[in-house]
Amino acid sequence: MKNQSKAIVLGLLLGIVTFGQASAQRLSDRYFGVSKQVFTDTIKIKMWNGAIIVPVEIEGETKNLMFDTGAGSGFWIGKKEAWMRSTDDSTYTTDAQNRHKMMEMVEIPSIKMGNIIIKGYRMVVDDALSNFTCGIIDGAFGFDLAAKGISFKFDTKDSLLIMTSHKGFFAKEEKGHARVKYKDYGIRPKVWAKLPFARPKMLFDMGAIGGWFGLPQDLLDLWSKNDPKIKQQLDAMTVNVDTTVMTYAGLFGASYDTVINGELCIPEIEVGDIVLKDVWVNTATHNRAIGSSILEHVSLIIDAPKKSFYFLPNDGNPEITVNNKPRGLDLVAAEEGDPLGAMKALVRKGSKAYEKGIRTGDYLVSANGTPISCQCDLMLLTRQESMKRYVFRTPEGEIKEIEW
Repeated sequence: MKNQSKAIVLGLLLGIVTFGQASAQRLSDRYFGVSKQVFTDTIKIKMWNGAIIVPVEIEGETKNLMFDTGAGSGFWIGKKEAWMRSTDDSTYTTDAQNRHKMMEMVEIPSIKMGNIIIKGYRMVVDDALSNFTCGIIDGAFGFDLAAKGISFKFDTKDSLLIMTSHKGFFAKEEKGHARVKYKDYGIRPKVWAKLPFARPKMLFDMGAIGGWFGLPQDLLDLWSKNDPKIKQQLDAMTVNVDTTVMTYAGLFGASYDTVINGELCIPEIEVGDIVLKDVWVNTATHNRAIGSSILEHVSLIIDAPKKSFYFLPNDGNPEITVNNKPRGLDLVAAEEGDPLGAMKALVRKGSKAYEKGIRTGDYLVSANGTPISCQCDLMLLTRQESMKRYVFRTPEGEIKEIEW
């Protein structure tokens, strides 16, 4: 297809929309400072499919920066601005599609975040994602904020962020809750997850919007090859194996590849003392990661001095039944200038979407009664509500009204 660079899968529908992950070249890149050495501040945040979006002030304007633990350093979506300071520094970046670049780091002179000013924060700049973020985010903070020694509580129930320089500030809240130690490899936090067939090290990636678990098919194939018992377990949990399209929006744009992947239903996954039940995992991914969807159910404390995550269930129950059964429906941008519509369906045979009558190549006309004239219409709509009603049109003009 000619327009591969504009393909995108919306996280609420099936795939994970993972924004670019910048891994810092060395720890000494953390040159930035804060206006107060001793502080505690509370900030109102926005939530989007579990993603944390923090309103900040830069050059007198409000900007929305996502907090992305999957990124070692910050990144800016758009073109380089005149107020950004050039540096002699660069960093080796790897995005969600596993593409690599050595990129210049620019310095943001001042970011006002609540009552705190972050001075000299460094970011990489690339505008390849501008077509896909639709004004929802302008960029992201990386995990280097925690590596600097700042602790955070993301209260996802009340949409609040508490940030502090005080050691032990969250000690009382942490008691009795699931603690997961992390190691900040390349300033990106990795934790252990306990699966029925393995105990893999997972990146905790808050930038994987709408995602639960990412387990690459080639990793599962390797485990199966090395251990017949694991192969037996995986075969028993595999619900569907199909040729599908793996689509990612990464720091350097979006693309998709046709791959063979499996859909697994894993009865139970443990992350610390949090137990996730009935987790459906699509293996069409490059990343071994835990995504942002867990934050729709828990609040999170990042205790930087202890190098620990604490998960605080919003309903008090440490067991979460996920039941994120995939619909088998992906939506990608149509060819530029296509007179029949802006978004087209990709449907897996045997999936719920297939059973509902949607076929690959059908055009999306509306969602929840809202006309879809571009991919941003759908992206902004999924930020506000779950999709329950679709209208599709076949290339021949047949109308299909779908209720989920």
